Amino acid sequence: MAYRKVYIRIASSYRYDTGWPDEGAEDAFLAESRRLFQGAGWELHPGRPGSGTCDTVTKGLQELYLHPMEFSGVIREEEIPAVREVLSPAECFHCQGVDCYEKYMELSDEEYLTLLGSRQAEIEAEILKHYQTRRQNLYLTGPSVENIARLFSVRRVNDRDGKHDFAGQFIENLIQQMLRDGRLVAAETRHGIGIRTATSEELNAHGLDRSPQQTMLW
Repeated sequence: MAYRKVYIRIASSYRYDTGWPDEGAEDAFLAESRRLFQGAGWELHPGRPGSGTCDTVTKGLQELYLHPMEFSGVIREEEIPAVREVLSPAECFHCQGVDCYEKYMELSDEEYLTLLGSRQAEIEAEILKHYQTRRQNLYLTGPSVENIARLFSVRRVNDRDGKHDFAGQFIENLIQQMLRDGRLVAAETRHGIGIRTATSEELNAHGLDRSPQQTMLW
C-alpha cells in the first residue's frame, strides 16, 4: 500500500508573524478542524495548550499534524481526495491545495529484507560500479555504504524515523561477502582501509566473473 508525505496548504486567519488575530479565531479553528476530522473517523490527539504544539489526527498508520497554515504528515495516496472532501465544508479556513513529496510503503521487517534480496544483483552491480578505480593502487575510503544505501533504502510508514532501515546493513554484509569471494579488493591506505573493484585479471585468477553471486545474506 502506497503512502505519501503531504503538505495540505491551509488558508486561515492565522499569520506566521503575528499568530491569531484573537482567541476566538483560534477556538473556532480548533473546534471546526476537530469536528471535521473526527466526523470522518480520524482519532484526535489534542495539542498541549500554551506549548505551541498543534493537534494531531491519526487513522490507522496515517497521521496529520494540524498547523493552521498547513496540515502535514504521511497518508495513503488514495486518501488524499477524501481528506480534501473532509475539509471542503470548513468555514473558518479552507484548503488551497495539496503538495505531495516522498513515497512511503507499508512493509514488515521480513518483507523489507525480501525486497532487498530481490534486488541483490542490482545492488551488487552498483557496488562494483561505485568501487571501480582507474588504477590497481587506487582504493576508495569514506562513507560508501551510506551513499549506496540511499539508492536502495525504502521509506516505511511503520518505521518513519528509519531506526530499522536494513539497507545499510544489507549492503555492508554484501560488501564483506564480495571481499571474501574476491570481487572486491581491500588494502590499508593512509586514510584507513580502502576498497576497489577487482580487475579482470584478478577475477580470472580466482575463477570468477562479474556476475552476481546468489549468496543469501539473511
